[in-house]
Amino acid sequence: MRKTFYLRVLPILLLFVAFWIAGFGTTVLYTYMQDTASKYDSKGKSVSDFCRDILQALNNELKSQNIRIELKSQTPKSITEIKNALESKGKDRIDVFLGLGYLPEDERILNYIKIPLYGSRGIFVIRAGLKEKIFEKNIVKVGSIAGTAPAQYVPNIARKQEVVLYRNVDELLEALDKGQIDAAFALGLKLGCVLNGSKGKYQALDIVSEKFYNYIVFPKDVSSQIVLKVEIALRNVRKKNVIENLIKKYDFERYVIPGNVVEILLVDWKPYEWYDQTKKEWVGFDVDVVRKVLENMGFKASFVTFPWARCLEYMKIRAYDATMSVVFTNERSEFLIYTEEPLSSGNAALFKLKSTRLDLSRLENIPPSTRCGYCEGYGYPQWFFDAKFQKIPVTTDEVGFKLLRDKKIDIFITNIFVGKFLAKEMNLDVEWSPTFSPPQMYYLAFAKTYHGELLAKDFSRELKRFKTTPEYAKILVKYGLSYDELWK
Repeated sequence: MRKTFYLRVLPILLLFVAFWIAGFGTTVLYTYMQDTASKYDSKGKSVSDFCRDILQALNNELKSQNIRIELKSQTPKSITEIKNALESKGKDRIDVFLGLGYLPEDERILNYIKIPLYGSRGIFVIRAGLKEKIFEKNIVKVGSIAGTAPAQYVPNIARKQEVVLYRNVDELLEALDKGQIDAAFALGLKLGCVLNGSKGKYQALDIVSEKFYNYIVFPKDVSSQIVLKVEIALRNVRKKNVIENLIKKYDFERYVIPGNVVEILLVDWKPYEWYDQTKKEWVGFDVDVVRKVLENMGFKASFVTFPWARCLEYMKIRAYDATMSVVFTNERSEFLIYTEEPLSSGNAALFKLKSTRLDLSRLENIPPSTRCGYCEGYGYPQWFFDAKFQKIPVTTDEVGFKLLRDKKIDIFITNIFVGKFLAKEMNLDVEWSPTFSPPQMYYLAFAKTYHGELLAKDFSRELKRFKTTPEYAKILVKYGLSYDELWK
């Protein structure tokens, strides 16, 4: 009888022990939601729901590691309260937070997972119809959210500007509605949702501002093993395009960029990079190399074009991640982080029509009256600036070659590969000068941000390795080039 009892009870006991071990074997990390939960767009979709879905996706990946992230409270907190909870040693302490922007002072007390969750540019929101009146004011008051990165980097939109800080989006919008501030400035993730649901009550100012990244952060005393496991889970989430799909689900494409997408500014510069109208995509040997190297790093390249001068201006305000095929100058190094490893190289030369009677063999032989076109904002070797001939700025190499064809300029300076490519494409019979200096190095250069600094180091390392592979050689051959032409 007793034996039968034990045989019946034993499986139940074993099952209880198994559940007990499983329960106590799981590491629970507590977090809070930020207080943007009340902000819904016209389709009833909220920032809070977006963040909860990211949390769920991470927990799905963390199951195998016996880690779970749980909300400590269902009451959303301000970003200041969240930071205090991350620093706390008491009952209000939390162990992790999803979606904190980078600030140098926070890195002293927090560990950032180095790969971002998502990026979002700051946007200005005003009451509809007040744009002209705002810019007529002597002092413009701009509201932002205390403790956030955008609050520390509010762009100047007026000669005199005052920044007023609020706890959360609700307080920010209340101040805007009451006329206590003229404009609200915060992440597009937050204010974009407000705009979508405002039914014309608000409007955004047409101002491009800095791109901010949000990260997963931990207190310094959380073990490095746990941080690493959460980082691996995030990498898996990114590989599955979860965040990218959530951005589409919540109609945030206008305001939010997945953290694994690197936005790169460039211009048509054949054969290095250009937009193929037939394929509807960017091509060129620099484009192919950048795309592949970033892919090897777990990132996706997104190429965006503007006139070159505007590309540089956008990089100055850190609105995009990088620009490519750029020459190093001291001036540009003030706002760009250059990779240590050059992306490609090339020599600048002077091009002329064969029918033009000019001796380009030596700079001294070119008369001062000679009209030389150059692309404004491009980097050129010093001999060009020292030369005595006239210098006429143009917008692009294509425009320069058209002016050369029409004999509105006498010579044009450009990269030899670019010049040969354009001359063949335009069916021009040209000659070019010797190269009067060593080759110039062209780089992928990143914005001076926390994310840009990390990307520059990792990209250099992977690019250097990639150059030794057969795949790199195949890319060059595809565009009619060889390794020796670029590097020897």
